[in-house]
Amino acid sequence: MRKLNSKEKILAASVGGLLILFALKIFVLGPINDKTNTYSQEIAQAKVAIRKYMALEHNRAEILKAQKQIEGYSSLKGSDEDKFAMVISRVEGAARKSKLKILDMNSSGMTKVKGGVTLYRVNLSAEGQLKSFMDFVSEVEGAGILLQIEKVNLSVKDESTGLLKIDVVILGVAFA
Repeated sequence: MRKLNSKEKILAASVGGLLILFALKIFVLGPINDKTNTYSQEIAQAKVAIRKYMALEHNRAEILKAQKQIEGYSSLKGSDEDKFAMVISRVEGAARKSKLKILDMNSSGMTKVKGGVTLYRVNLSAEGQLKSFMDFVSEVEGAGILLQIEKVNLSVKDESTGLLKIDVVILGVAFA
């Protein structure tokens, strides 16, 4: 083999150095960079999760208050007859508390809906003043179970006293 002159030695050393640098970049620095990027992404995701949990912790009192309200709506328990009796008793209690005179109250059956939800319908015919009816609506909304007024029919029974005849269909909602 022939002996290399100084310029060729410098060129060979430069090429050898570049090859070593490329190999170092590909086999050592590349995987380190990939791992660093992966860890950075995981850290960013963890920070987002921590921020969400901090927001939940900050609103803890409000969340617990809402949970208490929702738990009341799931208080219809027992057989279908027991649930229906509870709905009728709450409607009757609301009517009596608001000073409505109950003329007729009966059930129009129950309906099972998707997701384990059961609707219990109660027909109520009563008479009273407009203020009594508004109090009744307020009592239904504030009942310890989930009640919803589906239909309302108000008609004047006596114009001189302002007496109204009220026909209401109320839904009681139970979750399985």
